[in-house]
Amino acid sequence: MHTLSWVRPVLRAGDRVLDLGCGEGFVLAELAREHEVVGVDIVDLRATALPRFALYDGIHVPFPDASFDVVLITFVLHHVPDDLKPALVREARRVTRRDLVVLEDTPRTLLDRLACRAHGQAHRRKIGSTAEFGFYDQARWERFFADLGLRVVRSVAMPRFERDWKRPWARSCFVLSR
Repeated sequence: MHTLSWVRPVLRAGDRVLDLGCGEGFVLAELAREHEVVGVDIVDLRATALPRFALYDGIHVPFPDASFDVVLITFVLHHVPDDLKPALVREARRVTRRDLVVLEDTPRTLLDRLACRAHGQAHRRKIGSTAEFGFYDQARWERFFADLGLRVVRSVAMPRFERDWKRPWARSCFVLSR
């Protein structure tokens, strides 16, 4: 519900939504009640049924240009190797007609950085990856997106205890336009 509270304000009635790195699929399953949705991921971690799901290589999004109104990238980019992040975001930009919504861990303190590192290592083990990854702070993400030709429509530091009081890590929401 936390993620949905940041995503829903961007959506319009009838939007077609792609979730890149949909993970367990809970966000997309909820959105499927109101929108046409598609989920893709590099491994199948679904814990709920999704109307449409596909595996992909983590870079090349298997859909034509401008196939979706909104593309979601929620808590995914920090798992993407730094040298591959630009290619994935370019692909997300290619397949959206309108907006990208990115939610990311954006460490601000030493504790945030340590927690992010532990989380990243645990996730890599879970999916069997040895790739290096990186967590960016909010300002670095803003520059990163702008350098890729995306307009940062919204950049908000999310409240620390909003998502999970046991994990008060720094996070940010970005709404990006083509």
